[in-house]
Amino acid sequence: MKRMVVVMIILSLCLGAFAKPTANDVTVALAAITDSTIASIAGFLNNPPLELPGLTLMFRENQNLPYVLIFSDSDLGSYLPVFEKRRGPADESFFASLIRSAKGPLNDIALQYLTVHDWEEGHAILNGAATPSFGEGVTIASLMGSALMSGGIRPIRVAVSVRVTGRRISEPVSVKGVFLIQSDAQGSFEIKPIELTINGEAPYV
Repeated sequence: MKRMVVVMIILSLCLGAFAKPTANDVTVALAAITDSTIASIAGFLNNPPLELPGLTLMFRENQNLPYVLIFSDSDLGSYLPVFEKRRGPADESFFASLIRSAKGPLNDIALQYLTVHDWEEGHAILNGAATPSFGEGVTIASLMGSALMSGGIRPIRVAVSVRVTGRRISEPVSVKGVFLIQSDAQGSFEIKPIELTINGEAPYV
């Protein structure tokens, strides 16, 4: 009997060690990483910048755009209430809301992503880092100007190394690689994977 128990324990440990994330796990993890990155960029365009739980923005000297976003047990479901606090009355005009609360020009985009995927606390917990590249000559002023004028932004290249856990995935998912955040002439946002690896395996595109 004892031998059987030992065998069962060993088998369970082996199965756990080789368990792979499902396709749904990967989809959820990628959505969590891209949504959190968009929310992070939208958040720091507020005045003052929004403080998103578990997120730290690192800045180089004499630069006003972050060069790395650090996630430390950052719960994506906790972002939504932070953005909702900057919402004004339903009938308030866009420019009136900017004047009233210094709301960032991409807040509505962030809210759209956070709500369409229905993130709740505990659904996705992020640990790791994302390194955005805004392009040569881009400053916070030009980024704000582009967002205000067109509702969109120039392409942002993001290198990530992030591990996602939480209630919406069955196994932890580690994502490394690069994706683009870009918008079209109408201001619609698009996420374009360049090269991503999932848990160290073959590239995901």
